[in-house]
Amino acid sequence: MDIASIALHFLGSAGAGFLIMSIFGVQALVALCSSISLARRRKHQVPAFDLALALRRIAWRTVIGFLGVAVISALMIWLTAAPGTFGYLFGMILSFLKNLNRMTPNDRKNQRRFEKMFADCYPYEDELDGDDDF
Repeated sequence: MDIASIALHFLGSAGAGFLIMSIFGVQALVALCSSISLARRRKHQVPAFDLALALRRIAWRTVIGFLGVAVISALMIWLTAAPGTFGYLFGMILSFLKNLNRMTPNDRKNQRRFEKMFADCYPYEDELDGDDDF
């Protein structure tokens, strides 16, 4: 293999690693690092918040994301030569570093996404009012 084909394999695999980590891995890490603390914070703010349902959903997203990354990474490492493997791992690291700030619960985008994704965990307005208007 000449240097151009090695560089091409490295860069192509780096792009694949970046995409896989962005699609699966970062989402799982955001769910794990950010959503758990946001769910606990909402439970403290709104006692009727269904924390068990939220934690089950977070666990499901985390497991699916990590399994997706693990299976695709195992295939990439097994099927490619060293430049492809190193490029893939390099792309995953770049994606992780690029999205590192998204993994905090104080990120405004995470808070908006949390409110949309876990809207069914909040009690209905009728339950909060205490009025029985039939």
